[in-house]
Amino acid sequence: MKTCVSFEDLIQIHRPQIEEMQRVGESFSHPDSPDACQSFTHQVRMVEGTLRQTYREASALARRTEDLREVSDIWSRMSSFCNFALQALASLKDKYSNCGTAELYDLALDFKLACDKRYRGVVEEIACQSMEFPKGLFPEKT
Repeated sequence: MKTCVSFEDLIQIHRPQIEEMQRVGESFSHPDSPDACQSFTHQVRMVEGTLRQTYREASALARRTEDLREVSDIWSRMSSFCNFALQALASLKDKYSNCGTAELYDLALDFKLACDKRYRGVVEEIACQSMEFPKGLFPEKT
């Protein structure tokens, strides 16, 4: 039996890691305590790995997919996933400024911008495929 996992499935698998980071970050009332920073830094590293892994998966799937609409969907979903991470990190990057949060925020933002750029490129390519060429641009077939 051959199973197939969609990119949406992968997003759903990786999403709880970001939710856990947010939960751990909000659970400490004193972020300056050594326990808080140590626990939160662990979560930051886990989410960094999750972001990198999910981006690699998106890239691999986009390269293997021949349907441009599927490619645009992959980059759109990956952008949304990065945005989800950015939203979780927005309040935590100041609270845990010495725990790698700002760097993770920058990484998530870089990935989101790269996804948006790829998405726009694919949408433009889809639009170009349906464009009619002006008459006389190419020699007529005889």
